[in-house]
Amino acid sequence: MTPTSTSVAHALDLADARHWTHRPPRAPAARIRHLLRTLDTEALAHRLFAYPAALTRWADGDTSTLSPSQAALLEREILRTWLPHTRYNAHQRILDHHGCVAVQLQARFTYTTAHGEFDDPRLHHLTEELPLSHARALFEAHHHNADEDRLRRILADGIGEAYFFHGLASDQQQAAITISDLHSIRFHY
Repeated sequence: MTPTSTSVAHALDLADARHWTHRPPRAPAARIRHLLRTLDTEALAHRLFAYPAALTRWADGDTSTLSPSQAALLEREILRTWLPHTRYNAHQRILDHHGCVAVQLQARFTYTTAHGEFDDPRLHHLTEELPLSHARALFEAHHHNADEDRLRRILADGIGEAYFFHGLASDQQQAAITISDLHSIRFHY
């Protein structure tokens, strides 16, 4: 079972891990070496809240100064960057063969209509299959490292079409849906 997350990007990365052809390195030093081959040293240091010199020590095997929070960030970076071509090919196969991209989430929503914006205080527990156009947009945005807000907007539009406006003609869909509070999210594909 794929773990849940509170980040759309991280939830996509966790779902992508099911399609890997081989596993990433487990040792922190090997992970750092891999990431240093794929990312700029300064960028990686910024993402791990570390100094560039610390990355060099960690890559050489001295991980005594690697904090638990930095180890968790390292795990997240490996998930984010591992096998990008395999990930892209899996997404293309899913989209080209009209595969199912299902999302399971617990969230609160805000609705924007011609009469104003309305917060729904209820925590919705939804499991929906995203429309193919929204799944494609979500994958493309994630491949281009879109920020979390952009990914949430795409997801909210897909949930709106699949759940809130299901069966309505497009001229009757007068509200825009926004995810105002995301408690958990999991993708299945």
